Amino acid sequence: MTVQLQKENCFTFLRYLFAFCIFCNHFSVTTDSEPFMCNSAIFVNGFFIISGFLTFNSFFNTPDVKTFALKRVRRILPAYLIVVIMGFFIGLALTSLSISEFLSKVETWRYLVANIFFLNNFQPTLPGVFEDNTLPFVNSSLWTMKIEIAFYVSVPVVYALMKKFGKNKILVFVVLSSVAYNILTKELYEYTHKEIYNMLNHQIPGELCYFYAPVLILANIEKVNKMACWLILVSVVLFGFSFVVYKFYYASPLFLSVIIVYFAYKAEPWIKAYRWQDISYEFYLLHFPLLQTLLFAGFTDSLVVTFFIGLVATVLGAVALHMVCRRISMALPPRQA
Repeated sequence: MTVQLQKENCFTFLRYLFAFCIFCNHFSVTTDSEPFMCNSAIFVNGFFIISGFLTFNSFFNTPDVKTFALKRVRRILPAYLIVVIMGFFIGLALTSLSISEFLSKVETWRYLVANIFFLNNFQPTLPGVFEDNTLPFVNSSLWTMKIEIAFYVSVPVVYALMKKFGKNKILVFVVLSSVAYNILTKELYEYTHKEIYNMLNHQIPGELCYFYAPVLILANIEKVNKMACWLILVSVVLFGFSFVVYKFYYASPLFLSVIIVYFAYKAEPWIKAYRWQDISYEFYLLHFPLLQTLLFAGFTDSLVVTFFIGLVATVLGAVALHMVCRRISMALPPRQA
């Protein structure tokens, strides 16, 4: 089962765009300023869509689990672990507690262990750290990582099921099951107002539709190309309706996937982003703790100045982190053939 795609695309540009929009949204939340144009969930879901499309395309063409796992480890793990450890040392430097008190707290070590194992929601804070900030969290970006890892783990399983039962049957079942889960948890939350249902709505089952909707496009790419004009028109209209009629939002995995994939290939001749170096992942991981540190340090007199200092610091940090992680990646065992 192989898929041949045009190599030139704008996925890297879109990653930068989504990362910047998430930065803007987190800046408005952490500074308690005017909200950004829309919820950051749209841009996080955009990341999931790109990840699903490109990750499954890679596995389609090289369906070897060891090779796939090593590629993911090389790309994801070094930067992630560095950022988690960096958060720990930021806490050690900025805590209002004494160092001995900080190190004696169970929450300190729970933060380190939970986040190393991609469980940020179990301990998102450190004792005495950022307590006077609008939000006390060390790095709210990390909550998505357990979902991304779960996506990667699911790829070989879903691929095997696709080969056995048919690609469209399995993909449609996964997407519709995930959408049904979203509807159920959302309706339960609106009916009971219990926060547990809102929390469950943002967990792995509810996000699978964003990872696998673009895979449905990928698996039927020839048919999709023939209907591209109609699909993009309908998708843009539905996307617009989703801001007015909330029920249309449940279809967003499909129409948002169409819009992103269509733009990624059709806009490349103008944007020419195919060969850009991609540091969007490192930017995404770094921006929240850097913003929190700036706000803790008192950079609040001018939000414009704080915004640009935070943006520049994040870009420079992401470049440095990317270079370090490339060296670490090169030191890992060679990729499987």
